[in-house]
Amino acid sequence: MVTDKAERPRSRHWPGFPVDLSWRNLVASTRLACAAVAALAIAYWLELPQPQWAVLTVYLLTQSSAGAAFAKGTFRLLGTVIAASCAVICAKLFAQAPIPLVGTAMAWMFVCYYGATRMSNFAAYGFMLAGYTGLLVLFEGAVDPNNAWQVAVDRTTETSIGIACATLANALVLPVYAGAQLRALMAGTFSRLADYAAIALTSSTGIENVIRLRSDMLRAVTKFDALRSYTMFEAREMRANDAVLREIAREFLTVLSVGRGLYVRLADVRGAEGEPLTARLAPVLEATSATLDAIAHNPNAFENPERLRADLAMARRRLAVFSREIETLAGEAPLAPLANTALVARRAIKMLRGLSLVALTGQATFRPAAPSGMARGRPRLAERREAVLQGARAALAVLALCLFWYATEWDHGIAGITGLALMSYQCVNTDDPGKLGWPYFRAVVAACFSAYVVMAFVYPWLEGFGMLAAFLLLVLVPLGILIGTPRFAKTAGTFTIFFVACATTGNVYDPDPLTFANFCFGLVVGMFVCLMAARLLPVTSQASRRLAYRRTMHQLLPEAAAGPRPARRIAREIVDLIAALLPHLSSVRQEDDVFLRGMLGSASSALELGRLHQAVADPALPPAGRAALAAGLSRFAAIFTALPERAESRHEALELGRAAIGEMWTALERLDPPAGSPAARAVLDAASGLRFLLDRFELDRAFLDQSFSS
Repeated sequence: MVTDKAERPRSRHWPGFPVDLSWRNLVASTRLACAAVAALAIAYWLELPQPQWAVLTVYLLTQSSAGAAFAKGTFRLLGTVIAASCAVICAKLFAQAPIPLVGTAMAWMFVCYYGATRMSNFAAYGFMLAGYTGLLVLFEGAVDPNNAWQVAVDRTTETSIGIACATLANALVLPVYAGAQLRALMAGTFSRLADYAAIALTSSTGIENVIRLRSDMLRAVTKFDALRSYTMFEAREMRANDAVLREIAREFLTVLSVGRGLYVRLADVRGAEGEPLTARLAPVLEATSATLDAIAHNPNAFENPERLRADLAMARRRLAVFSREIETLAGEAPLAPLANTALVARRAIKMLRGLSLVALTGQATFRPAAPSGMARGRPRLAERREAVLQGARAALAVLALCLFWYATEWDHGIAGITGLALMSYQCVNTDDPGKLGWPYFRAVVAACFSAYVVMAFVYPWLEGFGMLAAFLLLVLVPLGILIGTPRFAKTAGTFTIFFVACATTGNVYDPDPLTFANFCFGLVVGMFVCLMAARLLPVTSQASRRLAYRRTMHQLLPEAAAGPRPARRIAREIVDLIAALLPHLSSVRQEDDVFLRGMLGSASSALELGRLHQAVADPALPPAGRAALAAGLSRFAAIFTALPERAESRHEALELGRAAIGEMWTALERLDPPAGSPAARAVLDAASGLRFLLDRFELDRAFLDQSFSS
């Protein structure tokens, strides 16, 4: 279940009771409860055998926007229909053959969870839902093959009722659209990005604040990408603008990569307090930081894009003037401080240009006319091996539970299958399924116990559907308020889903405590088996990280050094790799932070390598410098292409790569071009690029030393 409360109004809390009691949350929870009761009423009217599926579908589709609910409902319906159809055929074929039946169930789970690993957002949800529905219809149909088709029809009908009620409720009662949320989130993310850029230029800022802000930004970019996928279901122009929205996410990441390297380089520049260049640089950076700070703290800045871009353009011109002043000193002052200062000015200009591009594309995104020519696909990063392992683990969990079912002749084995299928949701596309799975498990146990109490002590006093509906509303509205409170959203959502699944009865109230207890026990056992399978057979994104790392280090960076294609395209491809991995990464974990910083640095390094390759073709650069750069870049490309896997050999190879950069730097220092000449400016430009690459060997050493050995 996904709940995104990104841009809700500020919550109203009782003292000591941190629950969102804003009127919007009260309306949303009431809307949700009414949709659930309406779905139950329709299921009762149609005399469906398991009306609880209509109710829990409403809560499974709980989303913060109409587009998100419609997106999730669409993929859920597709997954249900396809899975039910396939399961009916398999049940007819193998109902009397247990081994082929179990083998078919395992194969189906493998295919579905393989697809879920390769996909993202609600496409992955559709695959997981297909696996879950197919498993239940297959085993329920195998118990009574003559009614297998009716089981599939009932399950599809119940799900469709829940989808229809949830979608109508989201669309008709105070609808919140993902497009509006996306624009608000974009404006908020842009403000935080401007704040991050301002802090990167401020000497008094500690590294802890920079790291914290970067972590917040990465979470915002991940949320932005999810919202982007929902807007495609709301309006034609939003579908057409999907390529622009992807571009904005890339620019967010690009600005983050520039800001981090800029902060570190500034620390060294400011360390040389006696340098005249430092004194000249300080007021320019302070003025730029003040501009960014004003943008960050102006809540309406993003609503006035013309003024915003004008302010950023003025800051860029100020830095460009300073950069030209530095170029006039080329050949007079020592190369090292000049290169440091020129690098700071150039990277700051790039950071401002990235912010301007975000503002420009953000303005274009919400125009009625659709932009064209920007369609670019996102790489399917998840390596096949990872997807195969996810599918194999799901299939083996099914096998383990079926063997237990067969050995014990368990009457409620289908309940175990249900629990296993539901818990499998928590074990896909996450590196730590236990972090999500165990709280989910505890919420389910609490829901089963609460449902039993209700069935034993409340339902006997209720007469007719009216009293049942009133009772459910009294329970579901407070639970909906908890779902709308971010702090309790996941736990309350899980509890509510399983409470309505267990507590909702058929048309005729016929309590059977033993049957109910067996069902709950089977549900819990199935979930436990799934969690144990996830723990014993861990599948993480290491395969995807290995793929991204090897592609970046062994192919993309050498390509940028050799120059067969534009460095900007290479840098964008690295940023795409980062975006594909963002949902798996946590900046709180040290190894994730190292990987993320290293990948961001690699994207910037690709641009600098491209600039150096262009310098080789610059006639203004003295021939000796061009020859040294050409030889050094070729050597650098060869070293990284053949970077070994073993840590010891890798360390030696990296030292050779650093030596290649150092030799190019030494060659440039030996040149003596006339002061202020085009040759001197070309030398300074190349030296600033080399200075950046040398920084990477220091800052990203932990990333470079990673082997990701198989």
